[in-house]
Amino acid sequence: MLSPASAQTVQETYLGKLEFQGQTITKETAELLHRRILQQRATQLVTWAMPMMNFYTLYPAILSNQKMSKDDVFFSLCDGYDGVYPYMTANVTTPYTIAMSDLSKTGPVILDLPAGEIYGVVNDAWMQPIKEIGSGKPETLLLLGPGQQAPEDFKGEIVQSGTFLVLYFYRALGTGDEARKLRTAVQAYKLSEAKNPPKTKFIKYAPKPGDEVQLNTQPRDMRFWELVNEYVQREPMADRDRFFYAWLKDLGIEKGKPFEPTALQKEILQQGLDVGMAMSQAISFNKTREMFPTSIYGKDSGFEDAMAGMNPKIDMPTYSQFNERASYGFEATTTSAGMVSRVAGKGSAYLGSYYDADGNALLGGNHYKLHVGPNPPAANFWSVTVYDIENRLIIRNEIKRSDRSSRTEGLIKNDDGSVDLYFGPTAPEGKEVNWVQTNKGQSFFVYLRLYGPEQAYFDQSFPMSKIEQVK
Repeated sequence: MLSPASAQTVQETYLGKLEFQGQTITKETAELLHRRILQQRATQLVTWAMPMMNFYTLYPAILSNQKMSKDDVFFSLCDGYDGVYPYMTANVTTPYTIAMSDLSKTGPVILDLPAGEIYGVVNDAWMQPIKEIGSGKPETLLLLGPGQQAPEDFKGEIVQSGTFLVLYFYRALGTGDEARKLRTAVQAYKLSEAKNPPKTKFIKYAPKPGDEVQLNTQPRDMRFWELVNEYVQREPMADRDRFFYAWLKDLGIEKGKPFEPTALQKEILQQGLDVGMAMSQAISFNKTREMFPTSIYGKDSGFEDAMAGMNPKIDMPTYSQFNERASYGFEATTTSAGMVSRVAGKGSAYLGSYYDADGNALLGGNHYKLHVGPNPPAANFWSVTVYDIENRLIIRNEIKRSDRSSRTEGLIKNDDGSVDLYFGPTAPEGKEVNWVQTNKGQSFFVYLRLYGPEQAYFDQSFPMSKIEQVK
């Protein structure tokens, strides 16, 4: 018989009731907590992996869609409604010249950048910028993976990546013949071919009806963890990630060993993924001032900084950014200093809106209006793009149009220069040019992009309006 001192007691917690005998946890409760430990770790590993997962889905998508191999060095030319569709929160207004390389397969890669107004970045596999593109001057870069060496006689800038997988892309933000020429003016080739460089391959991505299209969106099944394992096996471990690797080990992912999860591990990994993806969406689409002090635009505008106040360097003096990576990584791909520029008239800014003025989800079967005030603070131009929530890709519709911008031909303006944009399954009469079609049964969100954001954006004096449902 138990003495009063050893009688069974119950502690109420956020996990439910925890049972003790005296001060000793019961075997049954300990077993429950061991499972909860693994579930919680799997959940947080999803948010940890989010930015890397973007590139580990983007790379095979580019190879598959362009029918190329890991040994190839090539650029994808992606623009327009179909050309950018497979890639998360891509911009339809500005053409992309984009490449990715697994430097463990190709060896070091040389980039010869042209003079002119091109803007881009070289990212490692965590979407961390390792070289900004945008000096306006000719440059020669050598991209090196972990452990790779540069020749002693190399003339140019050495860009050392902490991962073998790298992305390098740029955009010519101008218009006309000069911008078109700049789009294919970069040269890229393997260091091993430097003495006789082959002609750089530029492949226009123009899928035909019926073509299989591979998407950049993070998987929601065991493929997610298979890609995490692929990363762990291929890439060196960053020192900041040692504890995360310990968690992965408990879930069956360990460097140098095959990923053969038990039935229990599979169950826990899927449970963690389900909750982790929901948490990532909560972090991304419901930013709080407590988590992201600078991310909410204005007092009650309905718009948030899609970059979540991220510093692309990630590693701060006293900590490494985590919430910012998870937030932006859930919905978008690639980062650069230009995307978080604080210099008026330079770089770009991204504001996202995910709910209507009443705090309800933006549902494709409803009709909405967004009022964009006169003189938006963009030195170059502004655009508004609609994306589906499920995949974070440009919305697909019958009219094959997902954005409207200050460059839209025939855009209807109000007398004061402001613009009313419309989202819904059917167009308001006479306002078709200002309308993006949405789909019943599909929720969506929008980005407002400002190219060359001006001071009124930085001091938040430009008034943003919430998206209102039109009933």
